[in-house]
Amino acid sequence: MRLWDYLSDHKIPIGIFVGMVVIVEAILLLFKTTIELQIFLQVVLTGSGIVIVSYNYQRKKQFYQKIKEQLLQLDKKFLLVEMIEQPDFLEGQLFYQWLEQISKSMNDEIFAQVRKNNEFKQYVETWVHEIKLPITSLKLMVYNNKKDYPRALREQIRKIETYVEQVLYYIRSEVPQKDYMIKECCLKDIVDMVVKENKDTLILNQIKILQNVPECFVLTDEKWLSFIIGQIISNSVKYRRKENPEILFTCVKIEHGLRLCIRDNGIGIALADLSRVFEKSFTGENGHKTVASTGLGLYLCNRMARELGHKITIDSKQNEYTEVRIDFDQDSYLTVAQ
Repeated sequence: MRLWDYLSDHKIPIGIFVGMVVIVEAILLLFKTTIELQIFLQVVLTGSGIVIVSYNYQRKKQFYQKIKEQLLQLDKKFLLVEMIEQPDFLEGQLFYQWLEQISKSMNDEIFAQVRKNNEFKQYVETWVHEIKLPITSLKLMVYNNKKDYPRALREQIRKIETYVEQVLYYIRSEVPQKDYMIKECCLKDIVDMVVKENKDTLILNQIKILQNVPECFVLTDEKWLSFIIGQIISNSVKYRRKENPEILFTCVKIEHGLRLCIRDNGIGIALADLSRVFEKSFTGENGHKTVASTGLGLYLCNRMARELGHKITIDSKQNEYTEVRIDFDQDSYLTVAQ
């Protein structure tokens, strides 16, 4: 708050005060008082006015300056009232009370929305678990009678299961609750498990798997990381080349930990799309021209990887390759068996 703005806002009371000073001077002249008394009274009146104006200006300036600073620092502006003290002047007290009411109303809305989100999350999780029961039963029927059911049917069942899991992990990633458990996991075992789960899809599409992942251990959540790798494999299958498609898994040490690389020789990603592949619902050139795409797979991979403390990046050259890299930093990277 600038001094000139404050004076402009109080120009009427200041004008009245100046008028009173002039009237007092006129009365003193009328009664022919001494010059010394006139000067003394004028100094007292003017000085008192300046002190009063300065005092009011400073305390209001400090209060509003504090509000301005807190607003600049706060990400959640509705928490402002929790960060400031109630002022000692009437307008500020009224303003503070209004802020309290606004903050309470906002908090009530947030709590209500959080409750709705949790209820919706619980509903979706229940639905996913319920829908997985018939899927599991169907899988058992198919795998117990492989001769009677073609591999293509088993692949479609796997696709249904993958999309159901995608819904579940999408909901979990959007709701701010930690549904994962970080523990020591063998990276090679996770890769082997995910490849095995996608075996029918890989065989049906004649995709060769090359693996060079040693017995290394990282701190992660097995289910979440399995889902991430599964989504990457799904993308490699979806955007495979027609002749001799393959997926290569490698694991290398980097400066601050360990890196899992998943590289395919598919159609690649356009350079213009590469910086946006992790955006929600972004499908890019491949999604529009080649196959239907939701644009959620890589978005979920990136979000979940960050939640786990891992870094995921993509490098690609159109019509040559796509390589997804998952970095495990020093805190989540443990040991590599000799």
